[in-house]
Amino acid sequence: MIEAKLSKTSSYLDIWLAMNMKGHIGLNLIIMSLLGYLLNIKSYYFIQLLILSTALATLPDIDLRLEIPHRKYTHNIGFALVTSIAVGYVTMRFLGDFIIGFAVILIAMTSHILGDLMTYQAFAPLAPFVNRKMSLKLFRSSNRIINDSILFLGIIIFSLYLIRFYVRFS
Repeated sequence: MIEAKLSKTSSYLDIWLAMNMKGHIGLNLIIMSLLGYLLNIKSYYFIQLLILSTALATLPDIDLRLEIPHRKYTHNIGFALVTSIAVGYVTMRFLGDFIIGFAVILIAMTSHILGDLMTYQAFAPLAPFVNRKMSLKLFRSSNRIINDSILFLGIIIFSLYLIRFYVRFS
């Protein structure tokens, strides 16, 4: 039984996160790599944005760790904008670059919201501007085949982008 193997610090939440993390990372890789590939962006700065936003692609799921209602406060464009501006300010103060902090968080959170929109659980992604709950109901967020496939596709597209990037830059 899986329940017997769970420690006090583990939970079903940890299992849920592990299954969905792959999908969010893969989707961010797909979006950013396609953007870079199709627009022929040949910039190390863009590669930094891509890698950092991918690393933070599960940021909105902090609500699960904070034990606040899932997809209510952290899964909307209002939270994404406020958080992006705050992180942009921090990176401006410490790195002299507002855009890196702002863009990384906005990209990570927006790709996460887009991914969650494809699942069955409705939420208000446009809050606080539009409080209507939405869902495309394409698949369950826990669908392992979908999450693994999105990650695999993201890695392939990212690899193709890197090959194009380095071949053109060499």
